[in-house]
Amino acid sequence: MGETEQLTEAEQSTSARSPDLALVNIHKSFGGVRALVGATVECYRGEVHGCIGENGAGKSTLIKILSGALHADAGEITLGGRLLHVRSPHDARKAGIRTVFQELSLIPHLSVAQNLFYGAEPDVRLGRISVRSLRAAARKVLAEYGFPGISPDLVVSRLQLADRQILEIIKALISKPEVLVLDEATSALLPKQVEWLFKTVREFASEGGIAFFISHRLAEVEALCDRVTVLRNGEDVGHGLMTEMPEDRLVELMLGRRIERLYPHSEPAGRVRDEVVVALEHFGAPPRLHDVSMEVRRGQIVGIGGLAGQGQSELLLALYGARRSYGQMTLNGRQVHLRSPSQALASGIALVPEDRASEGLCLSLSVRENLALGNLHTISRGPLISPRREQRLVRSSVNSLHIRLRSPRQEASSLSGGNQQKVLLGRVLASDPSLLLLYDATRGVDIGTKTDIYQLMHDQCEQGVAILFYSTDASELANMADEVLVLHDGTIRARLSGAELTEEQIVAAAVGGGKQATRA
Repeated sequence: MGETEQLTEAEQSTSARSPDLALVNIHKSFGGVRALVGATVECYRGEVHGCIGENGAGKSTLIKILSGALHADAGEITLGGRLLHVRSPHDARKAGIRTVFQELSLIPHLSVAQNLFYGAEPDVRLGRISVRSLRAAARKVLAEYGFPGISPDLVVSRLQLADRQILEIIKALISKPEVLVLDEATSALLPKQVEWLFKTVREFASEGGIAFFISHRLAEVEALCDRVTVLRNGEDVGHGLMTEMPEDRLVELMLGRRIERLYPHSEPAGRVRDEVVVALEHFGAPPRLHDVSMEVRRGQIVGIGGLAGQGQSELLLALYGARRSYGQMTLNGRQVHLRSPSQALASGIALVPEDRASEGLCLSLSVRENLALGNLHTISRGPLISPRREQRLVRSSVNSLHIRLRSPRQEASSLSGGNQQKVLLGRVLASDPSLLLLYDATRGVDIGTKTDIYQLMHDQCEQGVAILFYSTDASELANMADEVLVLHDGTIRARLSGAELTEEQIVAAAVGGGKQATRA
């Protein structure tokens, strides 16, 4: 097991009995690339077991093997002392294993009720589903889990990402599983929803369930989990009780090295220029955003804070020409009114959207094709793509962003979440924007990838790019931004900079206190 932690006295009491769920000596290779190399994870009923590691460490592969989406090359899985032969998702579900994946599996064009009970519909007679019974069952379940405001009749594609995530979790829970696997289940949730999830998972474990929690957010793992296993390069390199695994040790195990600084050190005075890239006056976008006045200069990072749903999405999408807007927008000294993303791109504005899977990447296409999309004008000669220019673009993006992949020809869907995000960033940055819009760009990625993205933001600013980014992480805003604008009810509640720019002030302004906004 590499540098596995020694058993403590507290662990020895648990180790006296066999684990209730064990993945033992699991191996998996894809071509010549070894994704898992003898990884072992042992879980117990009544506990929440955390699993952490960098993108590409093997977490996703391990989960897919447990859920039946992949088959291990070697190793075994036991549940309650029984050897399991999990060769398909059906086998996993039959064994009582339910997995909530980071990339949601809901069917967009079906309703909330249809998704909740898909394949297990109540009151089916002569092959026909009772719509009334389905709706009533969904309404009851949603109320029991604390979300009566979600309509059973609403088409899932119209739900916000957080509500889709909640729906996926409830769908797994109502099947009464023995094992509940949560893969980055909090990445799209608001703080109150995370509290709900933690309470629900603890109740599930206390009733004898086995909870397996995968997250990049160490604070969440520390808050929720009883035990943790760390993966690196396909191996389990450390495990133990959560109370005896301090954060610096976990980070060291994950990375194989000590990380001296998460956020790059930078003084705004050294890189922020006088030139204003974008200025807004009484700017708004239906249905939430109204009367926003602000500006972003060359080399400046302006953060957008506030509770989710306060107009942040409307602001970024309107700046990108993807949402109808009103008011005055000046870009590089020229008044503009962008009506489409193509106009925005041509004007030097690029966006990393909220959901990379559905809004950013074409996961069924190769990494090469994804990097080329949106940059065809720079790699083409007339109607034909220049192989040399395309190769240069791909090589530059892969090398500069440290994208881990077997080949540029592999499907984007086969990459880890962090490497998918890097592919999206590579494509966006290849357009050479003057204004970079980021929507929670580090959501669901590991510490190593976060560090890379923070350094990339710093490097872009050094080159004179203006960055406007929304983040649900107050620490990220406080440490990366030169100024933070906190939105509430569609307008700017607070403008924070200098000594006032702290996590506490950002959170206070978001929930109703803190420094009130003044005109810039």
